[in-house]
Amino acid sequence: MAHDKPPFIVHHFDSIGSTNDYLKELADAPEWTVVVADEQTAGRGRRERTWHSTRGEGLYFSVLLRPPRSAQLLSLLASIGVAEALVNLGLVGVDIKWPNDVLIGERKICGILCEGAGSSVASSRVVVGVGINLSHAQFPADLTIAATSILIETGRRIESMSFLDAVLQRILAWYRVLISGGDARIVERWEELSTYAFGQRVRISTDAFELNGVTSGLTSAGGLVVVDDTGQAQTVLVGEVSRMRRTNS
Repeated sequence: MAHDKPPFIVHHFDSIGSTNDYLKELADAPEWTVVVADEQTAGRGRRERTWHSTRGEGLYFSVLLRPPRSAQLLSLLASIGVAEALVNLGLVGVDIKWPNDVLIGERKICGILCEGAGSSVASSRVVVGVGINLSHAQFPADLTIAATSILIETGRRIESMSFLDAVLQRILAWYRVLISGGDARIVERWEELSTYAFGQRVRISTDAFELNGVTSGLTSAGGLVVVDDTGQAQTVLVGEVSRMRRTNS
């Protein structure tokens, strides 16, 4: 049965502190309310890192979802949506680093931050914040090696609002998979799009510990399985992933 297009309600700002913070304050906002800004002055990523949000050079937006059940897979499906929108633009080397950084090669082009927006027993509210580098010709010195943009990768400037619609449509498609019980398909698709899913030697860093090992796919809930150096399979639920070079034996 065909789905009706959801009533996206878009609030567009020239400049804002954080699209996530603004949307979290809209207590009565309906699902698929979107806050988008040409510039963020207080953008942030996971683990309270700042997000470089230059005016007019990126797509910075947040969307409110009200998942009917536990939503651990929201960040994965959001990264799938962004990755597919980039692939549809013709970008080569699109990759996802667990849990939700979208890369071109080894350089980050998109960050995603999912945050609870207050909840009751009856209705959960999750804000999915997305920052995509569109038209950056260059980055600050400390980000030059780590970051890239659509302009750098393709030489093309992308109109931000049309690309917003393209990304929202892909997130919508995967959200419908989630609410119809298709968790396994979300995990499968993420693994298809990520070179980090299987057989990659990685280091997982958290505030409490570091873990070295080789990736072995995702759990049904979206945790990363890593086989550590003792041969034990460990499930990682939070942490920063970095790829390690293999050494010749």
